[in-house]
Amino acid sequence: MIYFLKAIIRAGLKRRGITLVTIYMLLLLVSSFLITLAEPSGTALTRFDEALWWSIVTSTTVGYGDLYPVSTAGRIVAVLLPIFMGIGIGAAFITHMASYLIERRDKKMHGEKPYKGSGHILLVGYTEETQYLVEQIQKDVTHAARDLVLLADISRHPLPELANLIFVRGRLDTIQALTRANTGQADQIIIHTGSDEQSLFALINALGLKNESCEVTVRCLSSQSLDTFSSVPGKFETIMQMTVEMMVQAMQDKVHIPLQILLRNEDDNEEIYYVTVPEISPGLTWWDLHNYLKERYGYLSFALGKPGHSVMVNPPAREVVSKGCGIWLIALNRPMNLVWPS
Repeated sequence: MIYFLKAIIRAGLKRRGITLVTIYMLLLLVSSFLITLAEPSGTALTRFDEALWWSIVTSTTVGYGDLYPVSTAGRIVAVLLPIFMGIGIGAAFITHMASYLIERRDKKMHGEKPYKGSGHILLVGYTEETQYLVEQIQKDVTHAARDLVLLADISRHPLPELANLIFVRGRLDTIQALTRANTGQADQIIIHTGSDEQSLFALINALGLKNESCEVTVRCLSSQSLDTFSSVPGKFETIMQMTVEMMVQAMQDKVHIPLQILLRNEDDNEEIYYVTVPEISPGLTWWDLHNYLKERYGYLSFALGKPGHSVMVNPPAREVVSKGCGIWLIALNRPMNLVWPS
């Protein structure tokens, strides 16, 4: 009997909880059937429904005492099946579940589980700015409910208290790590590793794995690396730290003051947003659209991107705006459901 019990527990642990649950259910049926045969006719446990109830409360050690075997044979069934084997299998199942939950939590905390979702925002690299970056992404109503996957070469999840932030551990410049973060199913990728060399390798590999509609943004720390990033084939955006030229301009013209206000991104501060122009009035000029957005919505537009052309900051007033153009503007909230001139 002891050997049989060990074999059951061993098999249950190998095949996880489903096996243990199945064995426990079979045990209840067998013990209920045997007790109906062992008990004298006319007693309560000769009815199968009552015997099943007795098997459940006995094997779970609840033991209400409302039903119990009166014959010697019935007591033997009670010792061998519901009490002895039921408690053993129940303990094995509880132990298995506890171990499974602890193991699963440890894998999550150590980034050992690959991410299998889709439509997520992939953050490649962990720096002292990452927490702030995550918080700002989650503040945006369009991203609040989306998964953020952090791919970083560190030992533990750095921000476990943040909701919807999944940690995947791996070397940032390897295809294997990017694959485990399910780069091919990501909607957006942000690369900020703290090292231009590492960001460059991560960028090259990410461009080879991403889907066609995925948007890639990479942070370039040094202006000397900008030419190298620009030489990489593929569609992505490069974000620079403040360059020497910007520092000189900040010293002369104090441009850093409004820039810092925009970049600080605190509550009630305005931010820069990008919108794509749908169907619009033929021949509409930049100045007409600029005034329309300002008067109707309070938005301040300042740059225009035309398909196949470079971005124009403060474009000519008579520049024609058509469908597919991009507009950069400053607003308190993300522009949504705009009514365009038509």
